[in-house]
Amino acid sequence: MKALIAVASRHGSTIELGRRLGAVLGERGLDVRVSPAEKVESLNGYSVVVLGSAVYASKMLPTMTALAYRWRDQLARRATYLFCSGPVDAPDPSAAPLPHDARQLVRISGIRDARMFGGAVFFDRLRPTERASMRMWGTNPGDYRDWDRVVEWGEQIADDVLGRV
Repeated sequence: MKALIAVASRHGSTIELGRRLGAVLGERGLDVRVSPAEKVESLNGYSVVVLGSAVYASKMLPTMTALAYRWRDQLARRATYLFCSGPVDAPDPSAAPLPHDARQLVRISGIRDARMFGGAVFFDRLRPTERASMRMWGTNPGDYRDWDRVVEWGEQIADDVLGRV
């Protein structure tokens, strides 16, 4: 069974989440391709699709929104999942609500499950204006991704699509 993980990532932290999910799905027997969202040209041949987007200013990245709306009918005919990453410096980033555009996408495209994961802020990956904004908002740099939750979700996806209990 072929799976596509399409990820919109600004500084690389979200694509790293996608790669980890891809590794888990691959270990469970799926044939996985992880790709930046802007490089996805077709969903043909994929029965499983995982969409992932970084969240900035409470919105998914435009490349993810464009991909998802362009192929929403095809996504509805596949086992489709969505994750967002972004909350940082919070007690439990995974408890943060999905952004409005992600919730809307879930409603219109039949996404089976959607998750919010913590993000990561590495000042050395940011442009000077982004670093200034983060400092102004008092955001502490660091990695807030919960890798155990990412692995657990990947295992759940694999069990779901492969019919395991």
